[in-house]
Amino acid sequence: MLRIKARQLKYYICAMAIIVASLAGLALPKMEVLAANGSTTVYTTNTGKCYHNDGCSSLSKSKNQTTLEKAVGKGLTPCSKCKPPKLDSSSNATTSKASVTTNKATTNDALVWKSATGSCYHSKNNCGKMNPNKAKQITESDAKAQGLSKCSKCW
Repeated sequence: MLRIKARQLKYYICAMAIIVASLAGLALPKMEVLAANGSTTVYTTNTGKCYHNDGCSSLSKSKNQTTLEKAVGKGLTPCSKCKPPKLDSSSNATTSKASVTTNKATTNDALVWKSATGSCYHSKNNCGKMNPNKAKQITESDAKAQGLSKCSKCW
């Protein structure tokens, strides 16, 4: 009889711990991270519909650095796993897909990819044997200033 009561007590304690943990989670205020402006760095994938924080597991196959404003302008939404910042409503994020494309095409200082090793800069972060997780995005003028040449495979 004593053994049954000890087992019941064990289940009761576990049930109470679950209830307390649940209530503690409900009592916490929901916090939403807002970016001060659209220039906050976020990351996208080649095929996804979300933007991410650096280190998100969704970035394992491709990782493209961009600004928060451009990501939102392309219609991307925040990742539910890594919960990246959202654009502050006072940032005037009225960028449309068309204007993002136009701005990129008319900018003389395009963003390119630099591998951790190598002497070329690339148009994509996974060219050849390049490790996309170690690739860095820099401006084309910075790549040229560093003595890097344009990759013949991805351009």
